[in-house]
Amino acid sequence: MPWHHARTVTSEFWFGPAATRDEAIAKGKLRHGSRFAVAEGKPFENDLNVFEPNVAPVFDRFDSLNDQNFGENGEGGPLHWNDQACADLSRRLNRVFAEWATEHGYQSSWQLDLADPEEIRSVLTLARAEACA
Repeated sequence: MPWHHARTVTSEFWFGPAATRDEAIAKGKLRHGSRFAVAEGKPFENDLNVFEPNVAPVFDRFDSLNDQNFGENGEGGPLHWNDQACADLSRRLNRVFAEWATEHGYQSSWQLDLADPEEIRSVLTLARAEACA
């Protein structure tokens, strides 16, 4: 899992990714100074199964666009939306949508799934403490 850095362990905005903890610490020092946080994390994966199992919105839209197929008394037309056909359509649409979303970068969210953030602080040595006096 890649590493990220932020101002504090409770920050809403984390920067990265970095390949290693040491790389995240080096980048954190440059961006935040002597006190900041690092954590391993990865973006949450978005749920790409956006089409309902019964795909009702799809076939409702189809029926409304093609109402001329029904005739005056509602006979004829595509009134054959059975469970198997709908489940098949749902699987196919979800597969195509997942391919499209991945190709365009929508498979991952902006939020990170962080693991055990830790605070990094510079150690104040005696030589540095005397220089501050």
